[in-house]
Amino acid sequence: MAVRPTHDQVLLLLAPDRAAAAAALALAVPSAWSAAGCDDGAVWGAYVATSAEPYNVAVDLSDDAGGPAYRCSCPSRKIPCKHALALLLLYADGHVVPARRLPFAAAWLQRRSARGRDDTEVAGEAEALAPVPSHDGDESGNASDGALGGGARSPNPPFEGGDPQRQKRQFERAERMRAGLQELDRWLADRIRVGLAASELSDIDTWDRLAARLVDAQCGALANRVRRVATRVGSHPHWHEDVLEEMALMHALAVGAQRTSALTSDLAEGVHIATGLTVAKDDVLAGVPSTATWIVAGESRTREDRITVQRTWLASAGAAPVTWAMVLAFGAFGNEVTTEHEVGTAIEGDLHWYPGGIALRAIVGRTTGSPTPAPAGPAPTTVADAADAYGWALAGEPWLERYPMCVAVVPAPIGNGRWVVADTTGALPVAAGFTRMAEVVAVSGGHPIRIMGEWSAEGFLPLTVFTGDQAIVL
Repeated sequence: MAVRPTHDQVLLLLAPDRAAAAAALALAVPSAWSAAGCDDGAVWGAYVATSAEPYNVAVDLSDDAGGPAYRCSCPSRKIPCKHALALLLLYADGHVVPARRLPFAAAWLQRRSARGRDDTEVAGEAEALAPVPSHDGDESGNASDGALGGGARSPNPPFEGGDPQRQKRQFERAERMRAGLQELDRWLADRIRVGLAASELSDIDTWDRLAARLVDAQCGALANRVRRVATRVGSHPHWHEDVLEEMALMHALAVGAQRTSALTSDLAEGVHIATGLTVAKDDVLAGVPSTATWIVAGESRTREDRITVQRTWLASAGAAPVTWAMVLAFGAFGNEVTTEHEVGTAIEGDLHWYPGGIALRAIVGRTTGSPTPAPAGPAPTTVADAADAYGWALAGEPWLERYPMCVAVVPAPIGNGRWVVADTTGALPVAAGFTRMAEVVAVSGGHPIRIMGEWSAEGFLPLTVFTGDQAIVL
């Protein structure tokens, strides 16, 4: 009897890429399928597409198949295609009931059984399939008929989802990550049980060993977060509150990453990225872009271990509300990252968004024309509206560390060398590490000025002052 895959296994381990996984989620609707059924060794159904004929889909799940094998009459070159993935999602979620095999599924499964699933014969059958035009516009090529255990693919396939070695590596990485997440959660529980006043928390080696284990488990994003938390220990009299908050977020990520089937697709993607799974640039560029005029509003850099992380903040031109985008660039030690887009200019082009709980990180795609000056900057908001926007973003991704704001405010001292930027709706404390407050005060002269910056746990970090005549990079 075949083992029923889980929702996460279909999306993370069987999908050839993230674009196919996202497309499958949209198709995994029972009303879009006709005569879907299953038995002990297979699942099948007919997807009612926009073409004249439905797509006939079947998946062989039998234990001796060397991995699932797929058959779909669509023209996709991906193995498995989005229709096979969608059918498996329905099957995993219990929306496919036992039934008698449809004729096309019975004939295909009988042929596979008769030839003993010989790889050479499978390849011969697949090569005999003639290419057909694409019906749905986003996939093209030959009909898919292959097995993960060595089934057929085109001679030079653009995707290697049917590669059994790749699937093995995916399974192994998933197991390593799961073990690393479980170990992290146990470590956090031990620290809470012993208490944050324990002497080992002040030993940097304690945190370095945990980060190293997470790197070995391929949870690199969490390892970086652990290193950042280590720098807060003893940094100020109330550091226990900051560290406890960060430990709670790491616990949420460790648990959430092991239960992504219970999350929405966007939130699950955000959890995966926050724990260390990377998204291929080609997969991001395959998504639908947002085309607009984008103002390069600010730029910040931080050092993480031996890597410099540069954040370039883009804002949509025009009236509020502003759409923000963060473009990341990385530079290794001794090879510093360079600025691709000059702050204070505007570019016309496409932005392609990374998946996640909120749309924030993006890649700049096609651009038209040359950058133009934009000294006025993005449309400002009040402090209250900026705080509301950050609250909604934090609800979408509770582990969010920085969020962009552009506010029309007046700088004001509050004593002990600390400053705020304020308007009639509220005030934002300026981050303690900001050293160029004198320039901001001089430009303001006691009047409201337009400041773009990052909000984080340390406070508001001004990045750019827009005067209407120039953009002053801080």
